[in-house]
Amino acid sequence: MSDLPAISANRRRAILGMLCVIYALNYIDRQIIVILQEPIKADFQLKDWHLGLLTGGAFAVVYAAMGVPIAHWVDRGARRTRLIALMLLLWSVMTVLCGMARGYGQFVLARMGVGVAEAGFSPTSHALISDLYSAVERPRALGVFAAGVPIGIMAGLAIGGLLAEWVSWRFALLVVGLPGILAALIFLHVAREPKRGGADPGHDMLSPSGSQISLVKAMGHLAKRRAFLHVIVGTAVTALVQLAIMAWLPSFILRTYDMTLSQVGVGVGLVAGIGGIAGALLGGWQGSYFGRSGMHRMLFLPIIGLALCIPCYFAVLHAPSGYAALWLLLPPTILSGLWAAPAIALTQNLAPVALRARASALRAVASNLVGLALGPLLTGVLSDRFAASSGSAASGLKNALIIMVLLFVWAIFHWSLAILALRREDADYGTNLAPRLP
Repeated sequence: MSDLPAISANRRRAILGMLCVIYALNYIDRQIIVILQEPIKADFQLKDWHLGLLTGGAFAVVYAAMGVPIAHWVDRGARRTRLIALMLLLWSVMTVLCGMARGYGQFVLARMGVGVAEAGFSPTSHALISDLYSAVERPRALGVFAAGVPIGIMAGLAIGGLLAEWVSWRFALLVVGLPGILAALIFLHVAREPKRGGADPGHDMLSPSGSQISLVKAMGHLAKRRAFLHVIVGTAVTALVQLAIMAWLPSFILRTYDMTLSQVGVGVGLVAGIGGIAGALLGGWQGSYFGRSGMHRMLFLPIIGLALCIPCYFAVLHAPSGYAALWLLLPPTILSGLWAAPAIALTQNLAPVALRARASALRAVASNLVGLALGPLLTGVLSDRFAASSGSAASGLKNALIIMVLLFVWAIFHWSLAILALRREDADYGTNLAPRLP
């Protein structure tokens, strides 16, 4: 692909905008289950751990299993723009099938299908964006891309809550699955494949040795970099906490306060959308601004944000009313969004050009296998146990969420170790050049 034409600034912005839209659709299809889980629980007569498996494990295990092999294929030269369109089409169809499931087992299988289809999207998109924007521009661009997450959460919770209350949870899944088919066709028309390594000086071509490196050797090369390892572990633990909160906070509000499904869906959706977009864009901006003088400086503000999340979330869980809880949810939503864009950018900056999709896939595996698979499930198990001893489902879930929030301390520890390792990485490689393969 070394003879690909240069891509104009307007085309780059169009591709980035479409990727943000597709990421939003990704999270609509992924997270709408969160607001639908109470009516699904009633229909299928489930326990909380069943819901934890449905919102986490059923999706995350196959997502993690397929993410790295797809990324390996991408790094070996697969056409990324076409692959993204295909994945979008497939996960949209599988979401529609979730709405047609006639039992818990069918639903789990359909959710696993969504996970398989979505597995390669983040690694492929991160590698694509990294070839469209330089190392200095990359955090800001990835912040725009990451804004698709809160947009998708906001739309999924609001649409899911309203449609489930007005019609049914099945109808909600059918409605959100269909737009992806049209978006896939539009993306094929808009997107162009950039030259691999073209945004990094000295890496304007995909080296044959890099493109053909085995999966095992690629993982071994990345594992030698201490900064990369701490970024991955920090991502995993942060995701463990955030995804647990994201999955169970709507249910906590429904069980604790006198609010309807649509009120909670729209309320949490708006807070997640507004706060999440602000956090993602601010995190990307500060990463580009402070990262000019050292990659480690990207993480100072995100670490402060995670530390402040602990008392903020405690305030949410002890709010006197449902509406007070929603207002109190806005600050930690902004603060917990600051880390995403810098973490993605560091994953890409620390990886050689030929390993970028696989580096992103490792980050996705950590986020989903630890965060999405374990976070909601662990919270559900703790909730059931606390509820059995207290006799209250609301109290049990509240205690489980308190324990999960305290795990932010573990995440902060690894982000702090990442800063120390990144100082050495800055000295070895600088801020604008990805390392070469030996």
